[in-house]
Amino acid sequence: MELKEVLLGTHSFEAIKAFYGSLLDLQVVEENPSRLSFQVGESVLAFQESSHMENEFYHIAVTIPTNKFIEAKQWIIDRGISLISRPQEDEFFFENWNATALYFYDPDHNLVEFIAHHTLNNAVTEAFGPHSLLRISEIGLPVDDVSEVSRIITETFQLDSWGGAGQKFAPLGDVEGSFIVIDKQRPWFPDDRLPVVFNTRVLFEAPCSASLSLHNGLYELRSN
Repeated sequence: MELKEVLLGTHSFEAIKAFYGSLLDLQVVEENPSRLSFQVGESVLAFQESSHMENEFYHIAVTIPTNKFIEAKQWIIDRGISLISRPQEDEFFFENWNATALYFYDPDHNLVEFIAHHTLNNAVTEAFGPHSLLRISEIGLPVDDVSEVSRIITETFQLDSWGGAGQKFAPLGDVEGSFIVIDKQRPWFPDDRLPVVFNTRVLFEAPCSASLSLHNGLYELRSN
C-alpha cells in the first residue's frame, strides 16, 4: 500500500510552513491562504488551516533508508529539534517489525516518526538530507472499536493486517504504507498521550479503488 497524500488540520499555519518548508527543507508543492502541501519523497503531506483545532494532534511516520538511521538522528538534532525520549533512550528498535525509529514533535505537537525498516532494500550511499525522506508510511486513525473499523477498512480496500495487529492496535496495509488503527484509550508510544480524533483525509494506492468515510466524516479514505 502506498500513501500518496495525507491531509491534516493545523492551527499553526505559519509555524508549520517554517518547520517543514524551511527547517526540514521540504519542497512546497501547493500553497494558498488556507492550505499548504509538502513533497515527502513519493508522498505529499498537506495541511489545512482549521480554527476549530485546540489540542488535537496526529501521528505520522516517514520511511528513511535502512542504513541511514544514525545520520537521520544527527540531522534532526542539528536542526535544534528535540527527540522524544523515554528513560535513557531516544531511539527504539521494534523486533516484530525489524525496524528502528525516532520521534519528535512539529509545531502542532503532532507525533512525527522517522522509521528505518530493515526488511526493505533501500540502502543509499549519499549523505542524509530532505531527499532521504522516502515516503509517508503511517497515519494514525484513533477509533472506538479497533476490530470493527479494521474489518471495514480491510474489506473495503482488500488490505491485510500485519505487524502484530490486536484488539487495541492494528496496522493495516504493509511495510510500505499502513493505517495505524488504534483504540482512543490506548496511549501512543513513546510519549504516552491519548490519541485524538480529528479531520484526516488520505489518498492511497490499494488493490482496489474505493472510498470510505468513518467517524461521522472525520476520516475520509480514498484509494485509486
